[in-house]
Amino acid sequence: MEKPECNQKWEAKVCTRLAVATADQIWPLIKDFFNMHKYFPNLTTCYGIHGNNGEPGCIRYCAGSSIPSTAGESTVSWSTERLLAVDHVEKSLTYEILDCNVGFKSYVSTMKIHPGDGDGEKGCVIEWFIAVDPVEGWSFKDLVRKYEVALQCMGKRMEDAIVNPEKANMEEAEPKWEGKATAELRGLKAQEVWPLIEDFCGLGKWLPTIDTCYLLEGTPNQPGLVRYCASEKLSSGGSEEVNIMWAKEKLIAIDPIGKWLSYEILDNNVGFRSYVATIKVMPMDNDDKCMIEWSFVSDPIEGWGLEHLISYIDNSLQGMAKKMEEALQVKGNA
Repeated sequence: MEKPECNQKWEAKVCTRLAVATADQIWPLIKDFFNMHKYFPNLTTCYGIHGNNGEPGCIRYCAGSSIPSTAGESTVSWSTERLLAVDHVEKSLTYEILDCNVGFKSYVSTMKIHPGDGDGEKGCVIEWFIAVDPVEGWSFKDLVRKYEVALQCMGKRMEDAIVNPEKANMEEAEPKWEGKATAELRGLKAQEVWPLIEDFCGLGKWLPTIDTCYLLEGTPNQPGLVRYCASEKLSSGGSEEVNIMWAKEKLIAIDPIGKWLSYEILDNNVGFRSYVATIKVMPMDNDDKCMIEWSFVSDPIEGWGLEHLISYIDNSLQGMAKKMEEALQVKGNA
């Protein structure tokens, strides 16, 4: 492939051929937009943070070490990606990168599966087309080579999962915990409640379990912002010693129109390894009231059970909603 000029958009197509798995077998794995980490090399995290898996408009959060971040080798690379189009007949999907820390700008990609021999009965070919603005610190040739290697590895993992599903299930990582809690706020419109949720570093005003919450880095209410949250807890055993439970949390996506945001827990001393949550504000009953929905995907937490985590989030959300409801009603009566 001819190298583009410096100011031209980089465009490339890479392919991998699978000898056994058919297009019909591989397509369900490709269109599983929220679970690409099962097959893509060095992609440790892939979660849905908005919309329904596989439907245009849905957004996923991906993180790992497949492409170095612009912040240095020790920083986890991440991106938020939106599904633009899906064609189940042609077995193709197109997505774009919304935000990332790997230097990609104006990135759009299409993945398509072709029958391997023209009749769909034996093998298939996975085609991956990318278009992106030139990436600082990269050469076009190196980027193409990285995608070639990644696609070959992904194709092999997908074919292995189909040819030997028992082995694939044994090697699959420990299942993620998923849960959701909701709270209704009566007499309040979604647009009244959203500014309180949108204030990412104002969580301490509303969440009963948080004593401290402030900005560590980034621009207020913009993806990439990191906040520090902490709460004080007396030690057990009658001691007056106070333990500080803390976490650094990064805003990874925010949609003021849709009234939702997603964040992940970074460093912490609570036991979270991988945790991504989405908080939405939704109108109800012709916007005479609204609902806050708090959903999450997390690695299992040592010493906890899934039901304990769901209960903790539900109790926290009910307390937060009550505080918001009281504050907004007082404001309305003033």
